[in-house]
Amino acid sequence: MFIGWIRAKNFSADLEAFSSSITIDKSLVLKTFEQNPSLCFGAYDENKLVAFISAYEMESSILINNFYYMSNITDDIKKRLVKLLLNNASQTEKSLCIMSKKDERTMLLAFGFKEYAKFKKAIYAGGAPAFNFSNATAKSIANENYIPTIMKLDKKAYHETRMEYIRDVLFKQSSLVLSTDFGYQHSYAIDKSLIKISPWIMEDAAYIDAEKILRGVIYHRGLKRIFAYIPSDVNEITNLYKSYNFSLSEEYSLLYINKKPDINLEMVYGF
Repeated sequence: MFIGWIRAKNFSADLEAFSSSITIDKSLVLKTFEQNPSLCFGAYDENKLVAFISAYEMESSILINNFYYMSNITDDIKKRLVKLLLNNASQTEKSLCIMSKKDERTMLLAFGFKEYAKFKKAIYAGGAPAFNFSNATAKSIANENYIPTIMKLDKKAYHETRMEYIRDVLFKQSSLVLSTDFGYQHSYAIDKSLIKISPWIMEDAAYIDAEKILRGVIYHRGLKRIFAYIPSDVNEITNLYKSYNFSLSEEYSLLYINKKPDINLEMVYGF
């Protein structure tokens, strides 16, 4: 087993084979690697990629945005990947964050991570929307001049400028951006049947606009499965998703190490 830097020359082919076994956000992985390969590491079993971790450095934080592994990967290999990433990000005191699955939490806490907030994975199973969606509503959330809204509200929520990450790493051909003066939502395809909402930021108490936007993404994307990571303890957000038949079952934790992040969770409708 080799654990170390990604083998750049064969990475695209390695990733293609890797993604045939598990569902991954392949575009996010590739774009993250293109932006900064120094924070991308893999585990190889006889030259076959079997686990991958990456992070993206922003203004005042580092986000571990990909952590994938085959089902038979041992905890020891996962720990070695995390340790390798932490060692290569150790020259900074920036917040280093990860959206952790429930069964990863104990391992990450042992490295010194702390819990910032609990999250749920909200999942819409797919199907035609059971509500009317008028042209007037569609126009009200189709603000083409959404970049200023993203820059203003995303910084207000995360207290740092993340526009480069959103534009250069998250945006892709399948992206759909819905926005009003009080918020924006970005969604994109993971594969042919799965849509991810990330990120989705709203002004505090902009519930009416948030509901319009959620209805919009279901209207445009609802024949596919849709998911988002949402803060568990913000009732306005969890209740909105539940009212549109999203199930909230899987538990996640937003963990951090180094400096504690400063995130307005009441604005985060999709992490």
